[in-house]
Amino acid sequence: MKVLAFISEGYFYLLKHRLLLTVFITSFMAAGCGSPVKLYAQNPYNPDAKIPRVSERSSSSNHPGKATDQTVLNAASVGLAVASRPVHGAIISHSADIGIAAALFLGSVGSAKPKNIADNANYLAVAMPLTEVSNERDAQLKMSQHVEKAVMQALGTDYQTRIEEYDDHYAFNRTLRPRWIRVNGPLCENWSCQILAPVPTATALQWEGRMTVKKVVTGQEAYVYEKPFEEQSIGLVKITNEYDKEGFIAGKRHFVEGVEISDFNYAQFFRRISENLPEWAYLKVAQKETTPYTLNRGVIVQ
Repeated sequence: MKVLAFISEGYFYLLKHRLLLTVFITSFMAAGCGSPVKLYAQNPYNPDAKIPRVSERSSSSNHPGKATDQTVLNAASVGLAVASRPVHGAIISHSADIGIAAALFLGSVGSAKPKNIADNANYLAVAMPLTEVSNERDAQLKMSQHVEKAVMQALGTDYQTRIEEYDDHYAFNRTLRPRWIRVNGPLCENWSCQILAPVPTATALQWEGRMTVKKVVTGQEAYVYEKPFEEQSIGLVKITNEYDKEGFIAGKRHFVEGVEISDFNYAQFFRRISENLPEWAYLKVAQKETTPYTLNRGVIVQ
């Protein structure tokens, strides 16, 4: 009964914030209608990856009428995010704080094929001052540089990194160029780890990290992510399989399958990334079985 009450309370909050949910739904629909959202990345940080949900600890099919452990966890995450206090003076609205938790909850119910959910889920929320760049395209590329640098610095001297880029071929003669970071070092021997992040360039991964101009809670306009909850996450996985696949209609595409690393300190990794991001960038984290929290310059601000 407590679980049902908690879920009902979560639904009430979601209904109360219809506008935010509309953003989510529109974003996910767009992802499935022509947008190549991480099709090359088959891991929990890709919501649409064609892999088993690694976070699922029990199956509702084995217990008809019983909510799965993950559904209960996701409902709890919504409640925890709702209960958290707004950050005084923050440029990011408190309503965004429920973003990732709401996405987790929505992805766990009401769908025959639920979204994948990372145990170390996160997303970036930024409000880049208009004085930083001259247009939205430049904002996308500059934010990419900030994120790439922060991620590489966060790994420390024990790790080495290199950029991977290649052409994937799709129907109607579309050629798209993914871009991600390959990692070598402890727990990632022989270059066996992959980092996904919004790190586009002028010629690669252009569909991620797009920016637009909107008013933030201070009343000022700033460059913010166009799709704040869909693509702007940072994921580190151990590569379990890597292969090329020839499509029946499309051409050759490269796929990388991976799993989260149980012995890796993701909390410390996220903190170090945040330390190396500008003061107007927030990293929101919802790790499994912990209270969702927000990092700014490496400090938990709520």
